[in-house]
Amino acid sequence: MEFSEQALVLKVGRFREIDAWVRLFSPVRGGYTAFAFGGMKSRRRFLGCLDPLNHVRFKVRRSGRGGYHCLTEARLLDAPTNLRHDPPRLGMAINCLKFFEAVHIGPQGAADAYALLRAMLAALENASAPAALFPLFFRARLATLHGTFPVCDRCAVCGRPFGDDEAVCHVEAGRLTCPDCRRGGDHGVRQHLAPEALSLLESAVSGDPGAWAACRPDPAAAREFSRTVDLLVRFHLGLAWEQGGFVRA
Repeated sequence: MEFSEQALVLKVGRFREIDAWVRLFSPVRGGYTAFAFGGMKSRRRFLGCLDPLNHVRFKVRRSGRGGYHCLTEARLLDAPTNLRHDPPRLGMAINCLKFFEAVHIGPQGAADAYALLRAMLAALENASAPAALFPLFFRARLATLHGTFPVCDRCAVCGRPFGDDEAVCHVEAGRLTCPDCRRGGDHGVRQHLAPEALSLLESAVSGDPGAWAACRPDPAAAREFSRTVDLLVRFHLGLAWEQGGFVRA
């Protein structure tokens, strides 16, 4: 069976002397690994295509007794340039991709996840100076796509919109409540969110990645937002950032 589709290149590694394995993510199949035989040497079939973060249209053949994927042709659609030559941007992109791979989005959510990856890379590529909080925004949005992030625009108890009010995040319950509904009920870890921190959370859930890159919040709001995202990701996805990677918490 042979098919053609666009995909993002996530990782590339050497397989034997001149062959390569390529980790891809497509809007149809999600993540999968394919082999590019001769990929470390070929100038005709894979010219400029087999680099991480590239957006490529591949022709893929599924073959062999085990049904492995084999890349037969590739056409480069676009590739980041600013991002690759700016260590802070590249570091943010790698942080986002490591979290993405740790979450394991399946084929059912592949189209939305693919669109998010493309928007994330475009924002980091085009922003004049991406905000340090950018990877936290990405984690919150991906957790929302995964279905493990709370509704952020209204109280989970009374349903009243937060507006300019503060909120409380009940971490284990995975919900936000207004000041009037925060007393009693859930036990465990709670994180206060002032109005600006709550606004950051809402932007992460429904905002544009380009706005994330330009965000320059008050330091106190940034801390509340960051701690809330970290707590929710740790408890509901079981992931924590430690020593340059995401580990099971």
